[in-house]
Amino acid sequence: MSDNPVVTLPGLGQLRGSTTTCAWSGRKIYQFLGVKYAETPIGELRFKAPVPISPWEGVRDVTKYGKPCPSVDNILSMLLDNSTTELEDCINLCVYTKDLSVPKPVMVYVHGGGFFTGSASQHPPNYVLEKDIVLVVPQYRLGPLGFLSTMSDEIPGNAGILDIILAFEWVQKYIQHFGGDPKNVTGWGQSAGATTLSILMYSDLPRDDLFSKVILQSSSSFATWCYDTDYISDTQDIARKAGFKGNGTGIELNDFFMNVDVKTLVKAQAMHISAKYAMGCNTFSGQNITIGGPSNLLSATTYELMRQGKGRKNLPMLAGVTKHDGTFVMCIIYNILKNMTNFENKKWNQFELIHTVNKILGLDEQSGTMAAYTSMVLWDIEDIKNGDFYALLDGLVDLCGVSFSKAPLLREIQCDLYRNNPSIFLYTFDYEGEHTRFGYGRNTSQYPFKGGISHSNDNLYLFPWPQTAAKLNEKDTKIAQKMVDLWTSFAINGVPTSPQIENWPPMENLCGPYLHINQECTIADNFYDEFEIASKEKRN
Repeated sequence: MSDNPVVTLPGLGQLRGSTTTCAWSGRKIYQFLGVKYAETPIGELRFKAPVPISPWEGVRDVTKYGKPCPSVDNILSMLLDNSTTELEDCINLCVYTKDLSVPKPVMVYVHGGGFFTGSASQHPPNYVLEKDIVLVVPQYRLGPLGFLSTMSDEIPGNAGILDIILAFEWVQKYIQHFGGDPKNVTGWGQSAGATTLSILMYSDLPRDDLFSKVILQSSSSFATWCYDTDYISDTQDIARKAGFKGNGTGIELNDFFMNVDVKTLVKAQAMHISAKYAMGCNTFSGQNITIGGPSNLLSATTYELMRQGKGRKNLPMLAGVTKHDGTFVMCIIYNILKNMTNFENKKWNQFELIHTVNKILGLDEQSGTMAAYTSMVLWDIEDIKNGDFYALLDGLVDLCGVSFSKAPLLREIQCDLYRNNPSIFLYTFDYEGEHTRFGYGRNTSQYPFKGGISHSNDNLYLFPWPQTAAKLNEKDTKIAQKMVDLWTSFAINGVPTSPQIENWPPMENLCGPYLHINQECTIADNFYDEFEIASKEKRN
């Protein structure tokens, strides 16, 4: 086949792709980039559920990545862009395959980014396509374009999640024409992408046949950060910051949001987040899940739905965290505290620090139970009495990792294991290589702590991105090959295997067994040990 393969999608049209190569074998990969699966969400379609793409005439060129969704991370380049409506034309996906004819297992990767940033281009196929799978990477609306809600038919909320559901439906209809097997699809996500898949496991909207296995990296919808608890006042605040002068409700508010330019909207939501984060990660709007309302995504939080007996049954799962998953959150906490107090204020550190951090993490409670137990586990009491902020940092890193990813993910797994008893493979990623995603390219020298094996570091060995980390040394390459073995074998047959690992047993009880992924992999039996990993490292 030529380097510009053409695929015909019945009822839609034709696509002309391009090629790239596998990272280690050099084998050819056919890639179809920026494939639109929904109509451009502008005009009356803004904020609404996505409308499936209409048929087109001729051959559509899909050799370049589609536009990323407007976000706080690309706002500066947006301000230099004279166009406006085209900026919102971001609902597209990428398909990667080595063979367009023989049906192969499909992995649909939902990218992370806190529901406010990220794109398909950041997840190229050159590692995982070493194996015989088809990779699909959908983009979805982010920030206020994807998650703003006035709980009305005009702006129902959760549009970004509805985009992902449509992407899975597109895969069911068309992936066979790229050499994919629609009956063997694995939903795969990291961070907010894992949260999305967790939500789909409890929502009544998606069909069960959209995916038959799931991989959750470093997040769960049981976390506090992903829900909006006060959408009315939060949405009004975003409107005011965007220049709204009305009374803040009803048709007038909806009309304003439907017509405000995207750059102003994204900037206003970023200002809203900046002003409210100190009150708690569950107190702001525009990048969080809306409960109830016209979107019909969720009638309650997924944790509440679990307690009602809802959720997918017998869904094989591979799930886990990075060793120091909390350091990226600790950066946010540090920035907030720096504007709130003097780190040398020992009395404040002694009496207010832990309660304040819990509040920011969405764990605020008046009894003091949470603070008491975390204090007992994570710190030496003398360090708390001394009010030494820097002596408490390692425990704060643990607290951030536990609250944002480790505890919610383990809790969801435990509930699933208890009620459904599926095959669940649990891991912690412990390998520290040459590169890191800590800081995501930003300067981190101002922080008095190291990133360690940070949030997203596992993805360094699954995707050759960013470009500065795309060439791995020999040791890192062996880790990448091991990760690709495990992830793709799970997608192929539901059991993660690698020639480099003797055995990875599924979970048998509430805390294990689980796999430590490192140069030498080991099996452990108490995942709760991962909740105080930084604190233990300090003591030892």
